[in-house]
Amino acid sequence: MGLSLSLGAWLMVGGGALVVAGTLLRWWASRYDLEDAAIDTAWTLARGKRSADNPTALEAKLNEIAAAPTWRGRAARTAGTVAGHFLAKALGVVSLVAILAGIGLAMAGYLWR
Repeated sequence: MGLSLSLGAWLMVGGGALVVAGTLLRWWASRYDLEDAAIDTAWTLARGKRSADNPTALEAKLNEIAAAPTWRGRAARTAGTVAGHFLAKALGVVSLVAILAGIGLAMAGYLWR
């Protein structure tokens, strides 16, 4: 009494799951990407939304680094931020490949039926 879906339906389900997983991975990685933070900062400044209560994305990252009590702590947070940036770039590429593969699988499943 299990699920008796056709191959085309399973391909579409798998493709949809890959698209969702790739989108979630891209969303998660974007918070560590310094390029996205710079774009968000420029957009915030262009709209005039920056205030003391609402720091820009880059200011928030710099404040997080500056909050460390010692220079070693600041160096460790800086290294963590840089490592997170490079990891986010790599995961961004992986997420795009997953999204494209998911779209391809879903299309193959649609054409298979």
